[in-house]
Amino acid sequence: MKIVGTTRPIHDARQKAAGRAIYSGDITLPGMLQISVLFSPVPHAKIRAVHTEKAEAVPGVEAVLSCFNTPDRKFSQFLCIKGEEGLPAEERVFPDQVRFVGDRVACVVADKPETARTARDLIEVEYDELPFTTDMKEALDGKINCIHPNGAVYGDFELDIGDENEVEESAVETVTRSALARVSHITMEPHACAASYDSFSQRLTIWSSCQSVHAVRSVIADLFELPYHRVRVIKTTMGGSFGSKQEWVLEPIAAAAALATGRPVKLVFSRAETMASTISRCPLEAVVKSKVTRDGKLRSFDTDANLNAGAYLADSFDYVRVIGRKYFRCYTYPHMRYRGRAVCTNTPVSGAYRGWGSPELAILIEHNLNMAARNVGVDPVELRLINAAPPGTIDPINHESLGEMRFKECIERARDLFEWGKKREEDSLFNQTSKRYRRGSGIGCGGHINGYFPRVQDFAAVGMRMAEDGSVIANVTLHDHGCGAVTAHRMIIAETLGVPFEMIHIAEGDTDYTALDIGCLASRTVYVLGRTTMDCAEKLKRSMLDGVAELHAMDVGELEAKEGRVRSRDGSVNCSYGEASTRIMRELQRELQVTHAYINKSNPSCTGVHFAQVEVDVLTGLVKILDYVAVHDVGRAINREMCVAQVQGAVLMGSGAALSEHMKTDARNGRSTSTLKDYHLVNAPDAPRIRVDFIEDGGTDGPFGAKSIGEASHVPVAPAIIAAVNEALDSDMCELPLSPDAILEFLAKRRVNA
Repeated sequence: MKIVGTTRPIHDARQKAAGRAIYSGDITLPGMLQISVLFSPVPHAKIRAVHTEKAEAVPGVEAVLSCFNTPDRKFSQFLCIKGEEGLPAEERVFPDQVRFVGDRVACVVADKPETARTARDLIEVEYDELPFTTDMKEALDGKINCIHPNGAVYGDFELDIGDENEVEESAVETVTRSALARVSHITMEPHACAASYDSFSQRLTIWSSCQSVHAVRSVIADLFELPYHRVRVIKTTMGGSFGSKQEWVLEPIAAAAALATGRPVKLVFSRAETMASTISRCPLEAVVKSKVTRDGKLRSFDTDANLNAGAYLADSFDYVRVIGRKYFRCYTYPHMRYRGRAVCTNTPVSGAYRGWGSPELAILIEHNLNMAARNVGVDPVELRLINAAPPGTIDPINHESLGEMRFKECIERARDLFEWGKKREEDSLFNQTSKRYRRGSGIGCGGHINGYFPRVQDFAAVGMRMAEDGSVIANVTLHDHGCGAVTAHRMIIAETLGVPFEMIHIAEGDTDYTALDIGCLASRTVYVLGRTTMDCAEKLKRSMLDGVAELHAMDVGELEAKEGRVRSRDGSVNCSYGEASTRIMRELQRELQVTHAYINKSNPSCTGVHFAQVEVDVLTGLVKILDYVAVHDVGRAINREMCVAQVQGAVLMGSGAALSEHMKTDARNGRSTSTLKDYHLVNAPDAPRIRVDFIEDGGTDGPFGAKSIGEASHVPVAPAIIAAVNEALDSDMCELPLSPDAILEFLAKRRVNA
């Protein structure tokens, strides 16, 4: 291969470097109005009245919207495709009952942003306050049973897989308790959206840096009772998502404002508004029990998990279910039981976060395995090798093959790169002589998916045309997060056709022009859409060969298309793609264009193994990552350095979740962290040396054998760092984040109990 496996920059790198990329917040249209939203200052209340007279009197104000003049129809902010089941419609554009500090109350639509903000602050709201809680335990006990008509608790979801009788009585039980904090996505681009309604054509257009243009179209059309063909959604340049932009928070407000005023409108959230009033990763508490034999064989997992959904259920019940359905992506063992429930509280809404349950699951089970390894006296790496699922393993939950997974090879290669045995000896020697600092090394593993199959049927379609000069225009419903999806698909087409990468153009999702698609969810962009794109390019090549064969009255089997030229075996035909396309157009009077539909029918496990070495300052509680190794089974790296960059970014993100990131909610007033002054990220200057390697065998249904990496790379990070900290301190902590305060508190308690 000449293009796949090399490195190319993201498609709009030059525009971004020059400040010319157009994000949703940059869109400017003639007569555009600005929106400012009023958010609830109380955690739970009925809205008795919204007084807008003072706001409406401000010059430049065009409209003030609230629950009293917007639709009372409800929607699910997580709906991905029409007809999706199991997602309760709980939200309104503006609810008449606010359920958390930051819930939407009203908005002002005005000629200038400052005018909208000034008028917003003049709105007076009468609240009838209701009981509230930020604590899952209180919600489970019924303190806020009035939060929704169906109450606050959704569950219990239970899976019981395998035969418990196969678990030996002599197996050692290990019980661990884990608590994961609420964390924010902190994308570089805050949430933004623009909309315009043309009263003459009666069409509503929305510009959004979203992850599913067709999902936005469905939600908005149904919410405002518009025919689908009168709603157009265009995906704009995205400055990161990590799942935060696959839920529809701003779009309903912008659509309501455009429809109310008949003019273009724009809504841009501040960082504080994005943190407090969009979505975050769920807090999760779980008890995990494992049984492992003295020789290191894993026999069972038994898990009980509670997920804090926040004020609206959104996707949380599906989220807690999916965690249970991923228990066999890495290891084989005879029995698993899982119980999960989602609990609503008066806190920010929980939602999708990079990995969709896989990182949370990895934290739970990897921490337990590390403690189990201690209990049975087996090296933690050896424990993983003993129980690693081999290629071709059948997932006992869905009875589908996990494919050509290379989990064991990942463990072995990462172990050797990290020099596990040597590191452990060095840590031990260091700890014998150091009083203030302690060092430890740990392993974290995880598996992820490549689309929805078989839980939900996953399909895609692509259209492709070849111009008269041999260049190619492809219509693919892509939603590039800023990490190279467009470039990867251009590389797939260029490799398949044998043309220069620069000859390929792909625009992103646009409901008027690109095919119906679920969106950039479940790590399906390369595995499902990329395969569709590859097959469509093959189809375009065959169409070109058919045309040339027709022009020369010869059998198509006598022709080949390679390196931008069509040649016959006997040498009588030798023309460029451009020449072939032009002759087909002029003489056969047809354009070289094809469409291709694809239905995915596989979902191999894509596994990763990470090793971390840390140093803990026992006087301050600060943790420094000294060394890091990550090895992933990717099938095939399409754009090599972009895959490496995905892993490097994931290490920083997972490090923050493990050590510092925490959106705290004040139990007294329901207010949550909404500033980076109080929310601590692991930034580039804090990044350790990160060595990345890939296992590539190409043995999948993905394009050129590729599997996913964007979400999979995040899965093992926190488990590896947690393991290293616990090794350094000889502890069993898994209440995240392991912040300096948490570490010092643990050490103080241990001294007291010594």
